[in-house]
Amino acid sequence: MKPKFVFLDIDGTLVDKLETIHPSTVTAVELARRNGHKLFISSGRYKGIMPRCLAPLEFTDGVFAAGANVICGGKVIYNRTFSPENYDRIISALIRHGAFTVIESQLGDDVLGETYREEFAMMRKWILSLGGKFLEQTPKSLSNVGKFVYKSADCTNEELQKELGDICTIVTMSYPDSSTGGEIMQAGVNKSVGIHKVLEHYCADVSDTIAIGDGANDIEMLDLCGIGVAMGNAAEIVKQHADIVTDRIENDGLYKAFNMLELI
Repeated sequence: MKPKFVFLDIDGTLVDKLETIHPSTVTAVELARRNGHKLFISSGRYKGIMPRCLAPLEFTDGVFAAGANVICGGKVIYNRTFSPENYDRIISALIRHGAFTVIESQLGDDVLGETYREEFAMMRKWILSLGGKFLEQTPKSLSNVGKFVYKSADCTNEELQKELGDICTIVTMSYPDSSTGGEIMQAGVNKSVGIHKVLEHYCADVSDTIAIGDGANDIEMLDLCGIGVAMGNAAEIVKQHADIVTDRIENDGLYKAFNMLELI
């Protein structure tokens, strides 16, 4: 088989809710690489906050920040951020709606203190453990922010999208806890944009690509790649964009997908 370029989501695909990686997933990754296939991360996260359990698998390259940041050969080849004006507008809206907010950039994930509530103490602790900061004062006019994550706004995702839709796209997270939280991505930026950058770097063709994911921010890459695979735990809307639906993550879904696609 001709080597494939395989793009893998993290949360809900490579690792579960507890940020653990199943032994069958490790086996699948190792065997696919041994067979000559190129494996890439394709995540809403920046590389700096990848789960520590993935470290032994040594993923160096991939699409990060839902397409806003791309690393190939260990070097950043693409990085797009919100303009300071658009950053200010989004921050103002999130504060106005009382949303717990995380500001994401290549420097790390930072918790906005102005709308922090103790119910998010565990998330704050997790972010700080990864090198993030707790911002007592809200920074103004930042130019290095690629994405936001928010929870518990006093409006729905759809209402916030109407308010900010000319400058961003809002999707639910892989593990949504309500309809009032999601990921805020730059307008026109998604994982398929990042994948195109990877393919350009390696002079590869989209027909040789496979994408595997479970969340709303995976839809564009499932549509783009030669074969799109949805995890069994994916939302129904995501499954509708897939060519194949594998088993759930806890039932060795990634291994089964690799086997089905003859990557291993």
